[in-house]
Amino acid sequence: MSGNAQVQSIPALRELQAALASFRDDASSSLDMMLMELQRAVDWIEHDRPAYWQLQTRRAFEQVAATRTALNTCQMRTVAGRRPSCIEEKEAYAAARRRLQHCQEQVERVKRWSIKVRHEVDEFRSRLSALRRRLDGELPKSVAALDRMAAALEEYAGLVRESSPPAAPSAEDPAG
Repeated sequence: MSGNAQVQSIPALRELQAALASFRDDASSSLDMMLMELQRAVDWIEHDRPAYWQLQTRRAFEQVAATRTALNTCQMRTVAGRRPSCIEEKEAYAAARRRLQHCQEQVERVKRWSIKVRHEVDEFRSRLSALRRRLDGELPKSVAALDRMAAALEEYAGLVRESSPPAAPSAEDPAG
């Protein structure tokens, strides 16, 4: 190495060292918060949504049964020798069946999405682990290296200040 370092400011190295340490702490806590939020989302998809849609499916079954009973009751009635059209009951029964179909589809969708989300989360976590390794391994080494460099420069600067420049030869000096 034949070049000069040309360090202009030792305090700037110390500031960089502090900034890197602060960045590491901030990034690490951000990763932790991100993983917590990710886990909450996974729990919502894997636990909350299946339970919700199973409950909705059960309620939809009950609604289908109730509307079918109402439709059967209506169709058995006779008013003045005529059977009513039971249009409202038929529409309610059809709506209840559509709702049941929707709920059953949602249960299946949640199952599929749970699998897909789990896969994507695992991939994301593996990518984050590389960043975590850098934050926990390489960044502290860089901070320590900056500390050593700054300390060496401070020591060097202190030695240079302590030693005085050689005195100019005086006129009385026989060697000069």
